[in-house]
Amino acid sequence: MTEPPVLPPFGTPRRRQRPVLGCALRLVGLISTLWGALFFIAAVTPLNNGTAFVSAPGGQPVWQRLVTLVVLGAWGAAALLAGMRMRRRGRRHHVRVVRTMDEAKSHPYVLYLRPFAEDVTGRTMPEAFSRWRGVGGALVDGRSLTLEEGVCRMFRGFGRPLAVGEPDEALPPAGSRRLYLPLRDWQPTVTSLISDARLVLLVAGTGKGTLWELTELMRLRRPESVLILLYGDREAYDGFRAAAERELNERAEDLRQVHGPGWRPPRFPPLPGFRDPSKLKWVPLMRAVVRFGADWTPEVLLLDPTAVRAWTHEGRVRKMTRDQLAPLLDRLRSDLGGSRGRTRLTVQPVDPR
Repeated sequence: MTEPPVLPPFGTPRRRQRPVLGCALRLVGLISTLWGALFFIAAVTPLNNGTAFVSAPGGQPVWQRLVTLVVLGAWGAAALLAGMRMRRRGRRHHVRVVRTMDEAKSHPYVLYLRPFAEDVTGRTMPEAFSRWRGVGGALVDGRSLTLEEGVCRMFRGFGRPLAVGEPDEALPPAGSRRLYLPLRDWQPTVTSLISDARLVLLVAGTGKGTLWELTELMRLRRPESVLILLYGDREAYDGFRAAAERELNERAEDLRQVHGPGWRPPRFPPLPGFRDPSKLKWVPLMRAVVRFGADWTPEVLLLDPTAVRAWTHEGRVRKMTRDQLAPLLDRLRSDLGGSRGRTRLTVQPVDPR
């Protein structure tokens, strides 16, 4: 009987996590967010209703009132944004760092694999002052959730999110639990994690590590338990398609030993176009999801804001979730079994131009 390989010990983030400091940052950030929102609303309201431009007897001159409102609004905006960032920073001190393989696999988990470069995208929060999102909705909402946290909430009904941390990062980003592997001999550990995960999410990329993970997924997993997330634009997806097909063709013989001699590497379809490009004002950072049929045939689900109608940005996001993402999650629950988790997608509006 062959003994399992001895896996290297897990590491830790470069900077020590301080939960007390994290709580303080989250509290101060919440206060700063609330006060900043109040001051910003107090400055913007007179400008919107026109009272700031009306001179009152015995009152401040119009120009002085305008300067006061501009300074007040700028201070409020700065406090709001600083508060959101402090809250995000504070949550990084509370991310659970996994120290052993037994701890990582102690509960059903969703494995979140991505190129480390995509952590920049994963740390992005919804822009509070985006013209597409609407300032009012941002202030009432007040969330500081990152894209990664939104993705984790979406799929947490299938297990606890787990990700491999970048070896040189100071603190783990807010979102998934993190485990830290050595730079050398990391592949056996990732293979073990892929084998036992309930669901695997792979962010599309063209790096050698990502392409190796893709072939491992096709070698070890059921196709229904794998999703590929696209965070980039059409050009990024086309680069992933080309690189993935080259890698799968090179590894075709290895994969045929698993799937049979007649198996052929799948060809990823092009990214679909938006239903009505003339109405496109913003796109979500998570642009599309690739799911697989029983024979590993890929299907691209585009998150299309032009395919739904709503008066506000928030309403459009809710309809995108209900009409486009909810059926995907329902199918996953049918295939894998899972509780009904949240399906609210946190998006960063991006001007497509």
